[in-house]
Amino acid sequence: MQISITVPTKAQIINGGFSIAISAHGTEWLKGQLGDYADRSGVYIIHSNGKILYIGKTTQGDYGTFGERLRRHCQEKASRNSQLFQSLLAQKTPVRAYLLDLSDLDMMIDQGPMTLSPVRKALIMEQALIGIYEPPENRADAASG
Repeated sequence: MQISITVPTKAQIINGGFSIAISAHGTEWLKGQLGDYADRSGVYIIHSNGKILYIGKTTQGDYGTFGERLRRHCQEKASRNSQLFQSLLAQKTPVRAYLLDLSDLDMMIDQGPMTLSPVRKALIMEQALIGIYEPPENRADAASG
């Protein structure tokens, strides 16, 4: 069996997406800043100053939308002041997010004769992107620090 994946280039990621607010203590983070993307699910990439910082997926459950996951990363209270939040807050240039929603993944992953659910496709893409771009906030030592 063979699965083929079309992975976006770093240039496509860095030049795509949109700016997102990082909300420190006492400031509000608004899901509406994400526009039509707020209620979508898929694989997301957070980047700043030409560097990919974090790659995640959102597919199901209570935090199954892009808006809810970003709020948990970008709002101090919701993030519980996590290391990822601190890293995003420390960025000197705007933080941006790039989303590959589940319909994008359908076009980017050729599953051959197998049947893969949207959740499995998101997992495959997330892991491929982490392996290729090695974002610092996805490292095991970053997560435990």
